[in-house]
Amino acid sequence: MRKTGWWLLPTFFLFALGCGGGGQTTTSGGTTGGGDTALPAGYGLIKLNIHQGSATATAASGPKLLALDSPNLPDATDVRIAARLVSTQEVPVLDDNGTPTGETTFVTAEFYRKFLDIPLPTTAPVSIAVPAANGYTVEVLSSVDGTDSGGNPVHIMLKHGKVEGLNVAAGGTTNATIVANQIIAGLTFGLPDNVIGGNKYSVPVTRTNIPLRGNYYIQQFVDNSANSVPTGIFVDATSSITGLFTAQSLTSLPPGGAGFWNLYFQGLFFIDESWKSETDISFNWWKQWILYYPNPNYGDAPVSIPLYPLGTVAIDVTL
Repeated sequence: MRKTGWWLLPTFFLFALGCGGGGQTTTSGGTTGGGDTALPAGYGLIKLNIHQGSATATAASGPKLLALDSPNLPDATDVRIAARLVSTQEVPVLDDNGTPTGETTFVTAEFYRKFLDIPLPTTAPVSIAVPAANGYTVEVLSSVDGTDSGGNPVHIMLKHGKVEGLNVAAGGTTNATIVANQIIAGLTFGLPDNVIGGNKYSVPVTRTNIPLRGNYYIQQFVDNSANSVPTGIFVDATSSITGLFTAQSLTSLPPGGAGFWNLYFQGLFFIDESWKSETDISFNWWKQWILYYPNPNYGDAPVSIPLYPLGTVAIDVTL
């Protein structure tokens, strides 16, 4: 088995994880901006103007692919800022004994990360001090204070934005503007056209350039409470399972002459591991940053497909 020579990667692993985290916003801020004011030797400032994006996100949709948007997002109560440096280096390939094979490969790794948590609203720029270097990526993640189903305080994630390729000089200031868009603009549900009672079907979920982890819950339920036993599926990022369900074995049509029941879905998503700060120390820290879709409180339309009951079909054939 061949191995990669990680020992050639930089030793500058400064995971200087900044103030705030775990549901707390302890960095100075408010309506006068906030962030870092001290500037150590060899550091520069990245100064951000943060704007809310369009309330209506757009995403391409195709057959069986649901494009998502929330028309009534609340105002964010806080924003987490992440400054990152990522490097791609050519490293040797090693054999099982750790001896170079003479081959090389390219490895991309994040070797610097810093967070700031800023309370909103803020009308002034936010500054973050980082070591002088070229090629910073800066991301923002907005959220609103809320509670989960158990009444525990959580951040409900709203919008995400990113800017790349920022160069920071020692003692200098680099200005950047980030326009944040709805997180669910990068989230899609793959739904079947319909499903027959008792049959298996899947609901694959795609995440594109958004800070959501690969582990999530999908729940299904039928519109008639008498038949509805909510079934939840936990999808593991390391598993091949993509939300595999078995539809309820209904044998009757709903009242009123409708030809099918409505089968509804809701997803519960969590923050990506790369957004963990130094102070997010609890075992289930990621459960403090959540996103529901659909979320009726934000005006989300229900997500549903027809569920046809089991039965027989009479067919007349004339030859």
